[in-house]
Amino acid sequence: MLFNLLEVEGVFKITLNSFVKSEEENIPQTTNKLSFYAYLVEKGYYFDKKVIENYLLSLKVKPFVIFVGNSGTGKTKLSQLYAQYLMKNRNCESSDIITSVKVGKSFSSGGWSLSSKDIQELVPSDKYEGDLDIVVDGIPANGKLNVNTRIFFKSNSLQNHLKDLYDEDPNQKIDLVIKQDNDNQDNGEFDGFNYKIIPIGANWTENRHILGYYNVITESYQSTPTFDLIKHAQKNKNDPFFLILDEMNMSHVERYFADFLSAIESGESIPLYSDENNVYELDIPKNLLIVGTVNVDETTYMFSPKVLDRANVLEFEALSVNDYMNFNFDNDYSFKDMDYLLNPLNGIEIRNYSILDLMNEFNGVKTENNKNLWLVLSNELELFQNALKKAGFDFGFRVINEILKFMLVAWRYEGSPDVWDNWERYFDAQIKQKMLPKLHGSEKAIGSTIEELFNFCLVERNNNEQVKYYNLSEYSVRYLESAIKLQKMANTLSNQRYVSFIN
Repeated sequence: MLFNLLEVEGVFKITLNSFVKSEEENIPQTTNKLSFYAYLVEKGYYFDKKVIENYLLSLKVKPFVIFVGNSGTGKTKLSQLYAQYLMKNRNCESSDIITSVKVGKSFSSGGWSLSSKDIQELVPSDKYEGDLDIVVDGIPANGKLNVNTRIFFKSNSLQNHLKDLYDEDPNQKIDLVIKQDNDNQDNGEFDGFNYKIIPIGANWTENRHILGYYNVITESYQSTPTFDLIKHAQKNKNDPFFLILDEMNMSHVERYFADFLSAIESGESIPLYSDENNVYELDIPKNLLIVGTVNVDETTYMFSPKVLDRANVLEFEALSVNDYMNFNFDNDYSFKDMDYLLNPLNGIEIRNYSILDLMNEFNGVKTENNKNLWLVLSNELELFQNALKKAGFDFGFRVINEILKFMLVAWRYEGSPDVWDNWERYFDAQIKQKMLPKLHGSEKAIGSTIEELFNFCLVERNNNEQVKYYNLSEYSVRYLESAIKLQKMANTLSNQRYVSFIN
């Protein structure tokens, strides 16, 4: 058996100094992972970087996030593009063969010899190499088979580039990336789709719209796109799968999604149907991530506390026309720990941490003014809990634990510093995402509560001072995003005599 030629035309790129130049487009492309933020910009979508960070950190705490905002602000698109981004990088990581080759006289020979180790994914050379018996011209002997492979290129610009490198130093090495057909890398289960967008119907009153049902006429199970996605996720536990529920509150969430909410919380299976001999159930895999989107209008239903307690609620603001049309947005694509942030299953064990586990994790961590972070968080949570309790919006163990888990993943994201001087930025996110969403009512019922909560967002707090919501710039603010949201709620309350988080 002979493997002496592997001719690949236009399917690999030579990388030098960490960048590749496409001959066709003449556009620089990074060979490292493209930042998710840069990927969004490349697709024409612009989001506040804090929103992206909050979203990705929230998924690490619990696999259920709710996006709230006006129609057209990119709520559904963000999760769709994130799923596609992960799929793109999964394919790149699993299929590309990356090695290094010596420049030498490759410009004249038109290629290189590759070691068998380099091309084992393309040609299973390890199955053929080794000692064996041979017969040469009738004479038996002991032999050893080595598989030698050559790869050739067809590119004038590449040939010229290699000649320049040869003149500079013929012994230098450069990266060689062999791009493969991703379909050949499938494990037989994964179909290349790691998400489903499910539009919620106004008539959805039971879980069969999500999970399907057993058809007694055909004596078979009637599947749904959600059910199929879950089955794929079960078979590919190392990959994240996204269930995107579009306009989630077009119907009462509890009517069609109650089983999911319970399963997310308890970790137990969802009963599907039973016959004389068996009860059939569905396990919700830990790598299934659920994102619900909510358009702010009068045709949808408000979420119950049961739903809000189980999710981080992220608000989407529309980009201004001038900023959008003139590309006035942050072009810093860097994140503090990209690998940790962009892997939603990294650190998944935190979902099951107890309050004692969380306290041990933060043991010895100080704030910028040398205070014990755990005690600071305890005092801050107590302030907000007491204020919300007065208006009937108290929160319990579940919310407390999830806020602390969010703070833990944020702390890890920032490198687990002994002195954490940026904790307020993430606690601010949790005030807005976990404490404020349940807040709603009349001016008489919650007016003073909003004022008190706003006061807690300031650096210097004075409960006797009347808060001037309309002039936020006069205050030194500790929790800016929450203060801005409370200011807007106060203005709505003043104008309409009633307010909720989503209106």
